[in-house]
Amino acid sequence: MSQVSIASVAPRVTLDTYRALRLGMVAAGLLLLVSVVLECLRIGGIPGSISATFYSPVRSIFVATLLTVGLALVAIKGRPGWENGLLDIAGLLVPLVAFVPTPVTLASIADGATLRYSCPDRGQACVPPELAADVANNAAAYLVVAIAGIAFVWVRWWRARSGPAPWHGRTTRAVVVATVLLAAITAWFLLARDSFTNYAHYTSAITFFVLLIAVVWINGRHAQPGQDLLGMTSEGYRRGYYGIALAMTSAVLAGVATFLITGEQSGFPVVFWLEVALLLLFIAFWLLQTSEHWNHGQPPAASVNP
Repeated sequence: MSQVSIASVAPRVTLDTYRALRLGMVAAGLLLLVSVVLECLRIGGIPGSISATFYSPVRSIFVATLLTVGLALVAIKGRPGWENGLLDIAGLLVPLVAFVPTPVTLASIADGATLRYSCPDRGQACVPPELAADVANNAAAYLVVAIAGIAFVWVRWWRARSGPAPWHGRTTRAVVVATVLLAAITAWFLLARDSFTNYAHYTSAITFFVLLIAVVWINGRHAQPGQDLLGMTSEGYRRGYYGIALAMTSAVLAGVATFLITGEQSGFPVVFWLEVALLLLFIAFWLLQTSEHWNHGQPPAASVNP
């Protein structure tokens, strides 16, 4: 979290970096969306969910997109305190959505996948046993690197606490939350592997969007366009952020309700459309924030101490 001098217009290198990161989020979302559309055209139908396309030719782009988003969320510096912390925690969680596939029934997997995968009960959703080694390897590798990253953050916190620029109290609390969350995920992975394999995807995905909704809402509360791209007023940005946050909340609640009622996501095409809506709202948020901060990169308050 480097120090950046407060200025109405950020240095060119800072602007280019933040513009690339935010537009990269938009590009990643569009890449996944286009890949899913092409797969729908190929099979002549709609999968049970976007997550279920992990079992289709979309898999490489699905995983790459979520990893890209996770890295960018950690790299982008939000306002000190909860916004920046929530972005980091969301970035910590989203790769697990890629590494741990959603349980599916064989009937819901794209054609041809039934030749490669099996379930103990063909009518019951599962993560195919053939992928157990993949999940174990990918999740373990990721958790090792994530733990090293959290340790590095605490070293920085320790050095800053006695220096001239100690971290904001809310930032410290966000790091504590991230540490506890990572410890809980690691314990879950080590002590209850079957449960982790079956539910880590759902848990990580839902928590990710809850955190993102909070970030969008914070942006609505602090909308302060100075030299933006679209020439919108603060109130215009505020309405845009609040609208996105409310729409995301509705989609998440509808998705959770569908899961609780049906017992499995992949059985209802409505989940696919809810996920498409969330993906479009994700893209809309980063387009809006890109416009608001086009000429100052970071939110103005993000240039103070972390």
